[in-house]
Amino acid sequence: MTTRLLALLAALACISCGSSGGSSTTQPSTTPSTSADTANITGTWTGTATDSTGPGQLTWVVTQSGASFTGTVAIVDTGTSAKGSGTLSGTVSGSTVHFTMTVPAGGFGAPFASCSISVTGDALVIASTSISATYSGSGSGSCAGAISGGQFTLIKS
Repeated sequence: MTTRLLALLAALACISCGSSGGSSTTQPSTTPSTSADTANITGTWTGTATDSTGPGQLTWVVTQSGASFTGTVAIVDTGTSAKGSGTLSGTVSGSTVHFTMTVPAGGFGAPFASCSISVTGDALVIASTSISATYSGSGSGSCAGAISGGQFTLIKS
């Protein structure tokens, strides 16, 4: 169960990786501006992930400023229905996203409240509506162990 929870967290990290935005010259934009060559991933992203710990569901809520972004991540382990929440951060260069997703101790419900995890990965923004990523990481507390072979796809809501 602990391994699946880690996998789900990793999957959540990837959800916030992909939308583009911008503004036209005729209408104002409510999305922060970025370089014309940098995808804008501001918004909510949801999808599924799988890794060495099992399958899960992810949600990323992202705010981007220039080439940097921050946000929140929510995960659900599909095997146990365990839920976790944490933070994400990273950078965007063109359509490539590098991210770190962290759920601190206390970010998971019982019986996993002592667990914490951190995963890093790289993603590709596809057509400003989808993010495809790979990731790896580690956990601590009762969730100790490596996370490998992580993959996820997120769709902009």
